[in-house]
Amino acid sequence: MSEGTGVPRRPGRPAKLSRERIVAAAGELPLHSLTMQGVADVLGVDRKALNYYVSDRAGLLQLLALNAFETEIAGLRFGPQTRWPELLRLCAAAMRAAYLQVGGLISAIDFGAVRGTDALGTVERILTRLIDAGFTSQEAGRTLTLFAEIARAAAYETLENTGGPPEAQAHNVVHALAGAGGEQFPALRRIAAERDAVRDRGVQFEFDLDVALAGLAARLRDRS
Repeated sequence: MSEGTGVPRRPGRPAKLSRERIVAAAGELPLHSLTMQGVADVLGVDRKALNYYVSDRAGLLQLLALNAFETEIAGLRFGPQTRWPELLRLCAAAMRAAYLQVGGLISAIDFGAVRGTDALGTVERILTRLIDAGFTSQEAGRTLTLFAEIARAAAYETLENTGGPPEAQAHNVVHALAGAGGEQFPALRRIAAERDAVRDRGVQFEFDLDVALAGLAARLRDRS
């Protein structure tokens, strides 16, 4: 019973906790030493009280990553005059920024797990703009997923260049070329050399966006 009231306390969500408080507490701790007990200590609650929201350390990391993603998406600003291609560029840039912000937690972000009200409202507006432009609802959803994947790939490239997770495909190609004769695979060698010379990984990001947007525009033109 609740003290002084005689009214039984209803089971369920602990009164002192919320997803936002847990994320804030987890953000105060170094990632390498982040634990459920550490978060509980920061919040001043029993460790078991966290289980309503998150069950283990992996869940904590996912909460941190998803929170960064939702914050970037919710902060996306665009007006009624923003055309859909520019809107998708802005969206991709926001998602890339979120992926970069979480760094090593990049794989913990699940675009489909977004549930923050502000973030969902922004996603709803983007989807509505795409549908109004002539895309079907299925195409609009798949387009957002495509641009999330482009943003994730671009973030991986940037992280690779700053000591983050390595880009396995590029590493394997360079390793294979090093063991081959100097006259073999001239096209691959030329591309690899040019890639090393261009340290701005945003070049690939912009190329991907240009190609994707051109394909989407052509899809609308063919339909009309």
